[in-house]
Amino acid sequence: MNSFKFPSLALLLVLALPHTLCVYLRMSNFDLMKCSYGERGSLTATCVNATSSYFKNTPYRFDHLDETLRCVNCSLHTLETGSFDISGNQIKNLDLTNSLIETVRQKAFVGLIFLQRLILANNAIKSIYPGTFTGVKKITYVDLENNSISILSDDGFLELINLEELNLRHNEIKSIATSAFNGLVHLQELDLSYNAIGDINGVFNNLTSLRLLDLSYNKISVLTGKEFDNLTSLLEIRFKFNHITTIPASEFYSMSRLRRLDLSFNAISGVRAGSFKGLHALEILDLGNNAVAEVPQKTLQSLHNLQYLNFSNNRLSIFQTGLYSGLPQLRVLNFSHNVIEDIEITGVFSLDSLDTLDFSFNNISNVDYVRLISRLPKISYLNLEDNLLPCGLEKEMEDYFAEDNFKFILYRNEANAVKCVQTDALPKNKHTFHKDSLIRAEMGGSSANAWIFVLIGITLVLVCVLYYLQLRTYQEMRSMSVKRTTSEVQLISSDLESRDNDYLKE
Repeated sequence: MNSFKFPSLALLLVLALPHTLCVYLRMSNFDLMKCSYGERGSLTATCVNATSSYFKNTPYRFDHLDETLRCVNCSLHTLETGSFDISGNQIKNLDLTNSLIETVRQKAFVGLIFLQRLILANNAIKSIYPGTFTGVKKITYVDLENNSISILSDDGFLELINLEELNLRHNEIKSIATSAFNGLVHLQELDLSYNAIGDINGVFNNLTSLRLLDLSYNKISVLTGKEFDNLTSLLEIRFKFNHITTIPASEFYSMSRLRRLDLSFNAISGVRAGSFKGLHALEILDLGNNAVAEVPQKTLQSLHNLQYLNFSNNRLSIFQTGLYSGLPQLRVLNFSHNVIEDIEITGVFSLDSLDTLDFSFNNISNVDYVRLISRLPKISYLNLEDNLLPCGLEKEMEDYFAEDNFKFILYRNEANAVKCVQTDALPKNKHTFHKDSLIRAEMGGSSANAWIFVLIGITLVLVCVLYYLQLRTYQEMRSMSVKRTTSEVQLISSDLESRDNDYLKE
């Protein structure tokens, strides 16, 4: 009988070993979990190696000195309801970055009644369900960057009535429900960049306080003209790196306060005369890296505060000064990397505030810089590098602008760069490079002004003559009317006298 006791005991130990090991590991892991106060004055409590159930069970007591709770090397996976329902806490900032979070249950943050900033970046969260933020109405900032969210469902942020900034960049968002942002009446900044969003129709209707909207790096291809009807507070909108081909005439009409519009790196082939109508406060318009081949008349006429205009990397073949002369605040024009061959001096007015003009990397072979500069009274920088300009032009311009505080670039000092084109004579029917062209232009302008004054003088003389003739006619007619009345009175008087005499005789 005793011969069987040792093997039986060994067997029991072997069978019990896995369970004992698991308990030991759990106890070890629990011992590794801890929360501690940071450096003096930091007002930060750091919890290490924690799980979602640890925060309510930790012996650490959060008090008024723990305004920030930061999780380091945590494995939270699922944030259950009430995970942070910590008695007496005054936590204002909760940082759960890189905490392996996949699921967030309803009321997961209940108990954090003082919470203002919530950082959930760099996790694996797949969705935000309605009721997730119940009980945390003071939150002003939520960071969900770099997660795995694919759909924004209705009312996911409904409880965040004081939210001012929402970061959803670097997710996998493809679809946004029309009521996804319900309740966010105070939201000022919304970042949806680096996602896969294709349709935004009706999504932003309730965001009347929004000031910044970033939709860069998405898959938006069609704008209907009604996506932003209620965004009257918007100051900046970014569409960089999408697939937009056209801009509806009334797309931005309600954005009377918009200051910056970035439409660069799209597939826009043309702009319409009313594409930017109503943008009276716009200061920066970026249309670089598109396929624009023409800028129609009056396209930019309402942009009275525009300071920076970028048309670089498009397909423009001609530049006309008159198209931009109605922009009194314009300071920078960038037309680099197009196919511009001609610079035409059109219109009457100058570009009064322009100080930087970039024509680099085009096909310009001839430029009348004297007439061009005459329309740019404040120009300080002109870039003409990598064009097809004659070799003698640089020396000529250096001599002409020797006494002016004016910088220009014609050629790049780099290998394989286009230096200049050797030519014995300038092409016919092109602009000349002589100083007297400015004098002739001014004389032509003076002659035109003289003719205008002559015509005005002739018109005034004719008006005076016509007035005089009309006055004479009026006076003659009035004189004839008085004479006729007098004669009639005399006839009546004589008739009455003859009757009275006849009566006396009788």
